Amino acid sequence: MNNKYKMVVFDIDGTLLPFGVSELSERTKEMFAKLKEAGYINVLCSGRDIFTIGNQIHNPHVDYFVGANGTFILDLKTNEYIFEEVIDYEDFIKFRAYAEENKLAFSFVGNKWGYYNDLFDINTWFYFPYKDKFISEKDFEAQNDKNYLITISTKAPEEWAKKLNEFFEKNNMNMWVLATWNSGIFLSSRGITKAVGLKMLGDILDVKLDEMVAFGDSENDIEMLQQVGLGVALGNGEDVTKDAADLICLPVTEDGPYFKLKEMGFYN
Repeated sequence: MNNKYKMVVFDIDGTLLPFGVSELSERTKEMFAKLKEAGYINVLCSGRDIFTIGNQIHNPHVDYFVGANGTFILDLKTNEYIFEEVIDYEDFIKFRAYAEENKLAFSFVGNKWGYYNDLFDINTWFYFPYKDKFISEKDFEAQNDKNYLITISTKAPEEWAKKLNEFFEKNNMNMWVLATWNSGIFLSSRGITKAVGLKMLGDILDVKLDEMVAFGDSENDIEMLQQVGLGVALGNGEDVTKDAADLICLPVTEDGPYFKLKEMGFYN
């Protein structure tokens, strides 16, 4: 065991799973089992939620799920939420009106259902397997549910991110653009990130950020990789992510995390 670290954290898409793949490789399954046997706390930290995480939530060797980019923490042994930061309903109402006026396609997730508006394509590779967990956003109020994270689908993410942040500021809303990528935007309660979620989990478990190792591949992993004790970018990751990391491992298609952890003495 590498005694310097107590917790090992993994993004999911592009880090544990190649995009479009839903099952962990045999080596990755072995990695989790070996880490657990060696005494580490295993954590998933992802933009995915309790619906789109799929089978990964049933991995017996994973202890916690920091979901929806840090907006909640689920203890996978007790199935209890030990932290959550939701979007205020009043803020959501303002956003919904803005989205309707500007014809923005969006979805969001609570802890009962996922929701999407009429413009949102629920049949993409990412959402389609979990389509039965998503209902119309028009039914949100009837569910007495929460709102953790909003996803906007757009071909102009940077342009809309700027407009949305201006809208939030102008209307004194406790929301912000958490992250963007080439086809969308994540919106959350202001101040929430993956790193914030990990810090909260660490406070609960008495584990410092510098006692954590984290693996990630995308731009919204950068802060997490920079704030933990050891940040490792996947070889398939974005250049800005690799530049921000302490180390780079093999790509996800070559089981990069498995080999890097073995190389560093986390297990044999």
